[in-house]
Amino acid sequence: MRPWSSLHAPRRTCVAALIAALVVSSCGGASTGNARALSEADYLVVAKRVCLEARQAAKHAERASAVPAVYLRRSAKAAESIQREFRKVHPPPRFAASHRESLRLGEEQIGLIRTALARLQTGADDDEMVALEARNRRLLRRSNELAHEIGLPDCVRETTAP
Repeated sequence: MRPWSSLHAPRRTCVAALIAALVVSSCGGASTGNARALSEADYLVVAKRVCLEARQAAKHAERASAVPAVYLRRSAKAAESIQREFRKVHPPPRFAASHRESLRLGEEQIGLIRTALARLQTGADDDEMVALEARNRRLLRRSNELAHEIGLPDCVRETTAP
């Protein structure tokens, strides 16, 4: 597997940006241990905590992985764990639709990470990786909109490539 520095710039950009949208879409909550809906205030507290934990997981995956494929594999595992916890949350009625959409976005973004990993391992050309990044940015924009709608400005991420 090739190290980060050996990848063409468009590929590095895509690989580094793919996890960003997932971090934002994971800002909806975490396991509460019960089946009752959280209050709005509790939901926002839990959501912010999960958002920050997701960002830390993404940073750790990047720091611990010099090889892009390893980074994507670790990122996908972390994202899947976050998504499992997010499914356990019972949002208050006001946030139920946004919560469901965040779950959908999270699943789509996990699929995008897995696709990028597969393409990277099979030697995808730069155009294909750029197309994946464009899709990622669309998902990230919607995730940012949801974060604003829910009232979580700390969970908004830039849509430009890092």
